[in-house]
Amino acid sequence: MRKLLVMSLLVTSCAVNPLKDVDTNGLTYDGTDVYYEGELCAELSAVEVAFDDGKIVREATFVLVDSKYNDQAISIIKLVKDLRPSLEVEVELKK
Repeated sequence: MRKLLVMSLLVTSCAVNPLKDVDTNGLTYDGTDVYYEGELCAELSAVEVAFDDGKIVREATFVLVDSKYNDQAISIIKLVKDLRPSLEVEVELKK
């Protein structure tokens, strides 16, 4: 019984981070814009304050400048979240 309890605690205390293995190589962030290999790929379009899941949160929305950067969206989220952990980050894709 004790082994089962310890295993349960380990499983429930280890949160899965879906961004853990996302690669951010080639991306840089200057506080408002994100660059991929030196080229502008996303611009900060809005910062909002929201009530989400019982908490006040700040959300930052980045808009990609071109659809060729759509594949970088998740990497952009990870980069900005790592550098500004207090922000909720979203990226708008281009058609």
